[in-house]
Amino acid sequence: MSLQITPVNPSDPSSLDQYLVAATVLHKHETPAFPPPTRRNLERMFDHPWPGTVQETYVALAAGEVVGFLNVEHYTEDNLDKANVEIGVSPAHRRRGFGRELLAFGEERARDLGKKTVNSHSAWTLPELNLVAPDEDGPAFARAMGYRDALPEVNRVLDLSTVDESALDEMLAHARAKADGYRLIRWNDPTPDDIVHDIAYLDGRLLADAPMGDTGWEPMNVDAERIRRTEEAIIARGRTSFHTAMVHEETGRVVAWTTINADDQCEWHGWQQITIVDPDHRGHRLGALVKVENLRWYREENPKVTRIDTFNAAENSYMISINEQMGFRPQYAFQNWRKDF
Repeated sequence: MSLQITPVNPSDPSSLDQYLVAATVLHKHETPAFPPPTRRNLERMFDHPWPGTVQETYVALAAGEVVGFLNVEHYTEDNLDKANVEIGVSPAHRRRGFGRELLAFGEERARDLGKKTVNSHSAWTLPELNLVAPDEDGPAFARAMGYRDALPEVNRVLDLSTVDESALDEMLAHARAKADGYRLIRWNDPTPDDIVHDIAYLDGRLLADAPMGDTGWEPMNVDAERIRRTEEAIIARGRTSFHTAMVHEETGRVVAWTTINADDQCEWHGWQQITIVDPDHRGHRLGALVKVENLRWYREENPKVTRIDTFNAAENSYMISINEQMGFRPQYAFQNWRKDF
């Protein structure tokens, strides 16, 4: 049976519908606890791309039936030699060669773009955390296609109905005792002009400081102008961001920062995003302080939220420890994959 790989075009409603069918099937199979994909968010993805990122989106059909999708993402401002290729084939249509065709198409696009490395990801099993993938198709396929393990990640979820407020109080008390000389600030997008350069510096450090394993990702080139373009895309995509940071009073610089954001398509859910502390200011429990304070502010402003998800590299013991103290618990595991041409 031949496979038809067709670009998804926002001006073609049928292609959007077909992609949403494929994405929804994979969501239900692999990550049903996450917010489901929506037509509105898909449209916003096309209308408001992330700065420095180009995404090509395709849907796969066989005999007129939707069987999967393909995303090829590449970059124009950093990591110029890399592409991220995501493929999804519905379980009912596997083992017919569709995955191979989709991956071959995606890799060929990466080569045409002059890329030297392709990254991807799949569900993963981590027995030590009692996390079991819905199947082993992804890892088996990646290895068969010449990809190597690059970095295991763990998704943890915070069920807000089970939060132990006394544990959060204890975390804050311990952190505040070590945080003399720092003051807390918070804001929603856009970032205030007087701190946007500090935020750009911290954001640019993220890939340098966080465990990256063998993925090969390089630090991003972030300046104030890129922060502004990113905020514009976030707001246009219907997301509201809640930021909490610590300012070093002696220098006036922002040296610790965390973010939770919410999607207007899913009022019950939030994403815990970046948390970073300047290396010169570590050891003062600033990471724990901003995360707990931000969580409490976010909950006050979003009383309908019941769950918050976050991701960490499996080896990021420091941040995992903070998340576990707050009540985040393992939910899904993923493996990052890498192949060099």
